[in-house]
Amino acid sequence: MNTIERPTRSSEPSATSPNLLNEAVRFLQVVRRKLATLIVCTILGGIIGSAWYVTATRKYESSSEIMVLKTEGNVLEGSNQSNQRSIQDIMPTYQKVLMSDRVLIGAISRLPTAHRGDLKGIPKSRWPAELKKNLSVSSTRLTNLISVRYVSKNPKTAKFVVDAIVGSYVEYMREIHKGNAKESLALLNQEKAKIESSLREKEAELLTLQRESGILFQGGDRSTHLIIEQTMTLNDALSEAQKKTLECRALLTSVEYALETGTDIQPFLQQVAGDISREFILRDLGIGANDAYTVAKREDELLMDKAELENRLQIYGPKHPQVKQLQERIRQTQQWLDGRAEVVSESMRDAREQKLAPKLLEMAKQRLYQASAHEAAIREEFEAVNRQALNLNGQIAQIDIVEMALKRSRAYYDFVLEQMKKIDIGADSGLTISVPSPAKVILGAVAPKISTTVFLCTFLGVIAGLGVIYVGDVLDDRFRSPDELQAQLGLPILAMIREMEPLEGDALDGIVTFARPDSLESESFRTLRSSITFSTANTQRLVMTSTEPGDGKTTTLANLAVAFAQAKKKTLLIDADLRRPGMTQLLDLKGPRGLSQILRDSKPVAESCLENIFNLGIENLDVMPSGPRPANPSELLASERFNDIIAWAESNYEQILIDAPPVLAVTDPAIIGRLVDGAVVVIRPDKNRRKLVLRAVESFRGSGVQVVGIVANHIATSSGSEYGYGYGYGYGYGHDEKPEVDDMMEDHDNDMDGDETREQIRLAA
Repeated sequence: MNTIERPTRSSEPSATSPNLLNEAVRFLQVVRRKLATLIVCTILGGIIGSAWYVTATRKYESSSEIMVLKTEGNVLEGSNQSNQRSIQDIMPTYQKVLMSDRVLIGAISRLPTAHRGDLKGIPKSRWPAELKKNLSVSSTRLTNLISVRYVSKNPKTAKFVVDAIVGSYVEYMREIHKGNAKESLALLNQEKAKIESSLREKEAELLTLQRESGILFQGGDRSTHLIIEQTMTLNDALSEAQKKTLECRALLTSVEYALETGTDIQPFLQQVAGDISREFILRDLGIGANDAYTVAKREDELLMDKAELENRLQIYGPKHPQVKQLQERIRQTQQWLDGRAEVVSESMRDAREQKLAPKLLEMAKQRLYQASAHEAAIREEFEAVNRQALNLNGQIAQIDIVEMALKRSRAYYDFVLEQMKKIDIGADSGLTISVPSPAKVILGAVAPKISTTVFLCTFLGVIAGLGVIYVGDVLDDRFRSPDELQAQLGLPILAMIREMEPLEGDALDGIVTFARPDSLESESFRTLRSSITFSTANTQRLVMTSTEPGDGKTTTLANLAVAFAQAKKKTLLIDADLRRPGMTQLLDLKGPRGLSQILRDSKPVAESCLENIFNLGIENLDVMPSGPRPANPSELLASERFNDIIAWAESNYEQILIDAPPVLAVTDPAIIGRLVDGAVVVIRPDKNRRKLVLRAVESFRGSGVQVVGIVANHIATSSGSEYGYGYGYGYGYGHDEKPEVDDMMEDHDNDMDGDETREQIRLAA
């Protein structure tokens, strides 16, 4: 017996796989059908929003601007250097200071009691936080302006609060910048007291030594030892080292204080790092001194190119290559200049807290450590040489040493006094802060805004409507229209069979196409027959299944088999549901003969098939029942003998229809589907859930089985059905009229060969 080759199918992407696009399209279709729900939710959102807008508390805003003009220099150097770029770089720090608790507490103390309505009923400990909640501070980029805005329930209160915050901020900034000078002055006063005490001791010691030595300074140079000369040299070096240590200690104190208070640290950079190191640091931060030179150079080039362009335009036209080249160069230069200031400002803002401040503090500490170590080393060497000088020169050397120490102390004392004078002179210097735009009372409310309210209410109403529709869609997980069914599955709808009343009678009398061939219900099965016949795919061997039991696949297949037989097409109907043989029971063919007997029989396939086939009295229709129920149905269907049965049937019948169990229940449909041309899936839209149907079709495709199409069964005939099935059922098909589809099928059969084969099969049966 020749065996049939299993059809090979190219793998194709699953059209039923749930993906975002398909779900979105399907949901939009649901929204279109439930548009009334969406409109109602939107209207309700508008009503709720209108009520809220009418009853909402009005908010009023007042604003002011603070302008920072300059900063002071390092007090130990006595220089006040204005650096507007450095102010712009630390504007975020000034904004944070403005919103700090220190400033807000000062503002509350300035605020009149009558305008503390926003703080009513709130504990005093939370007053700064309450002010901060309604306060917004911002700065305009590349400017020295800080904008302060406050929102209140009272327009006058908003104005008073802004004034109080600005006043408290200005006072606080002046205090912290004065505090820098005060800290340095306190340090110098302590050092001055120490030097004065040391001077008195040295002077007393010198007088005592001079009295005890009895040596008077006479004319002429007095010879001294080399050790004494070295002592004098080390004495001068020690004096300079002490000055350096004091400068470094004062500088470190100023830097630490500046970092704690958030003041500008740019003026200390050159003093700590020096010119060369400062250039390297700034260059590392992306703002080296060459930036200014580069910017100036590019600006000069831009002016020259513009002048050259005007000259060229007087000589050449606007499309001349030289003119276009100059225009492109001017555009690129202008673009570079426009973006450079923003790049530098952003680099400084990011680098100050993350790079520059820690690096500057570390360098100041290193300078102090080096100066202290240098002073200690010189002092140690000086004391060693001093002891040698004392031993060598006695009282004279001691007198010289004391005189040198006294001279050094006096010089150091003069230096401290000079620095104190400079600090006194510059004690009142600092940031120059002004208020160019004072706060005003604005009677127009800033909240709630009607435009924002309308937008939000409409938006939330639409979202609520979509949510209601989505929840309803999730709870009712069914296909609601033929378009949705076809789009979700990616398969054609072969036929739509409406709900049928059960017929009285057994076997063929219970089949509509046999008992009532001219009824409207029979027409739907002839439509299914036509869809299968004229399908582009090969449909000689078909298996029919469903997603769940009770979907009507057995009844549909029995009526389809009768429809093919009525079209004079030799048809074999096989009941391959070896577990629950519904077709065998429907046609009343229970007994020992059937498919399971053939699969277990040792006779040749052709002989065994002829012994187990029944003819129910309908011309061109033979039935192979399921036979006795086996213990291993899947193994029998997967055997080579079942393949031989299909091959034998293909050579003797024009149409082979196989009834299989539900696809989600067992693997039998997939096994059968790989041996035939395709599968037809019967679906009950009123019963089957979307996910189960998708999973059923996907299981076929995953097994390499081609799904020819779907049959929508048990469709309600009521006019309110969303499917709208029933069209075409009232076109006047009469009992005496022969359907057009039958005529087409009859013409098709007359053109087909195989009459002799069919006659042989009929006689054998």
